[in-house]
Amino acid sequence: MEMILDPTIMFFCLGVVAVWVKSNIEIPPGTIKFLSYYLLMSIGFKGGVSLSQAQFTPEIFWTLFFGILASFIIPVWVFLVLRRRLNVNDAAATAACYGSVSAVTFLTATSWLETQGASYGGHMVALMALVESPAIIMALMLPKFFSGKTAYEKNMNRLNFKETLHDAFFNGSVFILIGSLLIGYGMDPAKTHDYQTFIYDIFKGFLCFFLFDLGMSAARQVKQLKKNAVFLSLMAIVVPLINAVIAVFIAKFLGLNVNDGFVFIVILASASYIAVPAALKTNLPEASPSIYLSMSLGLTFPFNILLGLPIYWQMAKYFLV
Repeated sequence: MEMILDPTIMFFCLGVVAVWVKSNIEIPPGTIKFLSYYLLMSIGFKGGVSLSQAQFTPEIFWTLFFGILASFIIPVWVFLVLRRRLNVNDAAATAACYGSVSAVTFLTATSWLETQGASYGGHMVALMALVESPAIIMALMLPKFFSGKTAYEKNMNRLNFKETLHDAFFNGSVFILIGSLLIGYGMDPAKTHDYQTFIYDIFKGFLCFFLFDLGMSAARQVKQLKKNAVFLSLMAIVVPLINAVIAVFIAKFLGLNVNDGFVFIVILASASYIAVPAALKTNLPEASPSIYLSMSLGLTFPFNILLGLPIYWQMAKYFLV
């Protein structure tokens, strides 16, 4: 309950209510784009500073390794299930969203940890940045191998590996997150206080504003689910829970502590609605945004924010002791 009543969560709910009551609130798209880049830059910078102060251990290496491996595997099982009801392109696009991570869900979870005075490893920020790329690659590769023979040949001829890798590693969200992480990692820790106001102090206020807008976006997107609405709505809730269970097993195997384990679960259980959709718009235009955005942003994101995070925290406390 304490997590649900956190101001960041309440501002998200306020955004949902604003749409329900048909308020005339309008936030310029440029403002939201700035906020998304600011939040990614801030969390990347803080993660880099934290990572620079930590000693690189086998646990960090294996956490990154298994996290990246999971981001390749998760899209496959989600794709195979969705393929029963969706065409190849829509199934691949949606599966990729669930193989990636919701940066805002991550930010909300870590912000709550910081409010409790709890710390987490800076390498978790690096993991968040690294799992974006494999999911994007899988989104573009799955349709090539699961189409019919004629479609397969057509898709393979159309596939540009250079463009695929470029979008996977230099997508705006991925680029600014990794770049900020490296800057934070390379700077003198003694100078961190010079950036206290911009990077740390105003972070939660901007996060509240961003979540308010996302609440409105989520409320609008959920209306887009029409065909297969029951099946897709159920999948939007079940997939993150299954991925959370997978994450718990990995975290237990790696011996992660409760805080790092909680963040690891959040990373694998969330779904991207920024980086992956941006790459899909240009590289997989056949996929319908009304499906993958309605599921990831309209359903999974609200579920994770309101119910998922408390569930994942309890899972971490119960199994990772």
